[in-house]
Amino acid sequence: MPYTADISRANPGCFLFLIDQSGSMAEPLGGQNDLAKMNGAADALNRILDAISQRCSQGMDVRDYFDVGIITYTTDMEGNTELDSVLPGTRPDHPFLPISQAVDAAEVVERSVKESDGAGGIVEVSRKFPVWLQARALGGTPMCEALSEAMKALGDWTNQHPDSYPPMLINVSDGDATDGDPESFAKLIMGIGTNDGNVLIYNAHLSSMSALPVQYPTQESEAPEDESAARMFRMSSAFPDPVTQQAAAMGLPVSEGSRGYVYNADMVALVQFLDIGTRAATGLH
Repeated sequence: MPYTADISRANPGCFLFLIDQSGSMAEPLGGQNDLAKMNGAADALNRILDAISQRCSQGMDVRDYFDVGIITYTTDMEGNTELDSVLPGTRPDHPFLPISQAVDAAEVVERSVKESDGAGGIVEVSRKFPVWLQARALGGTPMCEALSEAMKALGDWTNQHPDSYPPMLINVSDGDATDGDPESFAKLIMGIGTNDGNVLIYNAHLSSMSALPVQYPTQESEAPEDESAARMFRMSSAFPDPVTQQAAAMGLPVSEGSRGYVYNADMVALVQFLDIGTRAATGLH
């Protein structure tokens, strides 16, 4: 049965995040006027990378159970593609660092958050948060170019780790590529794999609409009636059975055949989605 390989330091897992930083990402997230899509995407990614590092931590030691990469994509004022590999010392076709090195690359910032005081009240306290990705919104959406670079990177990674759990590519975008049809690139990426299965692609399709969200659909007809949503659905992998079982145990609306696709997710649903995408189906060894 595929997608059951144990994740270990000898055979690590792999996460590659593609983050749309086009100008439309400055619009409100899911009708929330107080939160832009670019801020929601950055905050969700930073939270999930922190969660991944916590899963790999044994005391003060962060064990290299995963390689991680972050690629942002946009265009400059002249329309030229800008791909940025966020982690230091990496580039878009070689974006990965072991999780321990990624942790060291984070900027730690202090933020005020509201928490329960344990007596029925709310207090504001200062907490430290690691930040890898800063919010940005400018230009167009060269999703095809981003996927093309991701294909090279994932091809190299799977060749070097043939016995590992398959890589997971998580694309966070508002859906409208400006450099062609990204679906063909996604299909090619889905053909790359390890001995345990092919690359899994999950898509978080952000929207500025106040429409009801769509989470983990099983059929294209469940996606909103526009071509970009249908395309993003087709570009999304079905959850392997172990992931479906785990998501169901978390109380999320999944069933057999659910795909790793959400549309118009609010901040809570976006973090949940990334959490599903980054939880390994098996234990760490």
